[in-house]
Amino acid sequence: PTAALKPPCPTRFAPHCLPRTSLPSTQHLLLVMKLGTSSFAAAACLLFCGAAAKCPGSNALVHAKCEVSVEAQADCGDAMAEMEARVAGIAEGTWHDPHNRGIYKVLGRGKQELSLQRRTGNGKYTDKLTFTFVKASPGKCKIQGCSESQGTSVADYSTNYCNLRMMYCGSAEGCKPVAKNFAIVESSVNPSFGAGKDPKACLAVPTSNNAAGDGASSGADGSPTCPPTNFSSVQGFNLKNFVQSRWHIQQQMPVSYLPASQNRCVYAEYGLLQKKSFWGYDVQVQNHAEDVAPPHKVHDSGSFLCAKVVDEATGKLAVAPCFLPSFAAGPYWVIAYNEADGYALISGGAPSTSAPGGCRTGEGVNNAGLWIFTRRQQRDEALVQKVRKIAANKGFDISVLNDVDQSDCGSSLLVV
Repeated sequence: PTAALKPPCPTRFAPHCLPRTSLPSTQHLLLVMKLGTSSFAAAACLLFCGAAAKCPGSNALVHAKCEVSVEAQADCGDAMAEMEARVAGIAEGTWHDPHNRGIYKVLGRGKQELSLQRRTGNGKYTDKLTFTFVKASPGKCKIQGCSESQGTSVADYSTNYCNLRMMYCGSAEGCKPVAKNFAIVESSVNPSFGAGKDPKACLAVPTSNNAAGDGASSGADGSPTCPPTNFSSVQGFNLKNFVQSRWHIQQQMPVSYLPASQNRCVYAEYGLLQKKSFWGYDVQVQNHAEDVAPPHKVHDSGSFLCAKVVDEATGKLAVAPCFLPSFAAGPYWVIAYNEADGYALISGGAPSTSAPGGCRTGEGVNNAGLWIFTRRQQRDEALVQKVRKIAANKGFDISVLNDVDQSDCGSSLLVV
């Protein structure tokens, strides 16, 4: 039913929500049903591939992508030449890709267009990029770029965004220019559903465990290897016990769909479905939050979200809007859980971004977020500090956690 699309972007868990601007419209969903299986590829692209743009294309039916619009304080010829110099610098040893040492290749060059290919440092994945250059004003150039994964993918750990950004970023962004350093302003960054746009993920070098592949990092400033060695989620997890009653969030990391401005009266409830849904989901998810500022507008997901059990014993689930195929769901991991003490530590998957304070997840939709749950709504400072210590010992950067105001929550109060 189209009514399922009405709730606003829900308030919990990075894997659990499409950004408002990414929600498929009712017209899109009806079009999918009308076209039938013969045109499923075209309909699927409406849902996953985003708006049409100057993009390289991909043979993968469902794939991650990102589009950017950038203004460079440089002539277009100089901006294009700098990109080509960085690509050439890989072979010449004068430049390397800060995003896990990917390998770029020029596929084609026109008067106002540049086509590139990037393979991950481990050679497993290939993406294609298209840049166009238009003079904006004297000494300024408007650059539009699009990167598309060439294999089936949804989450990309910000890779497609970083593919583009590493070609035009300057020293102000922590990058190393080759021929010309110029200031840039990103006016828009539009990843597909599940893809990221975290600039911090772009400045990462490969670890020995990662063998120069994307998805794990170690900071160039000596920050830790991420994910931490032997990182693991909870063991011996019991889902029925976990979902038996409401969880109140005491601290959480800001993510794209849940800013710190909504850190009031946040809770989550779960219910086991009697049977798997059409897309293979096992759990109904309801998330609730309120604006910190009066009049405390409520953001509630209702029946919009579902979770699939990936590995119950280790507390690994995947969450998405219920109408999406479960392969589009993002990781929701229970890192620590103690029913007797009434706490749980939740993460949007393994933290793969290295920071001076530890390892972080992303800040987008999938593969993002960190939360401290308690059964009781009233804050127990000693318990919160206990769970923060557990998170730190697991290698998380706990500086990203902000307090949630659980006082004066009115009808949302539930005594357990």
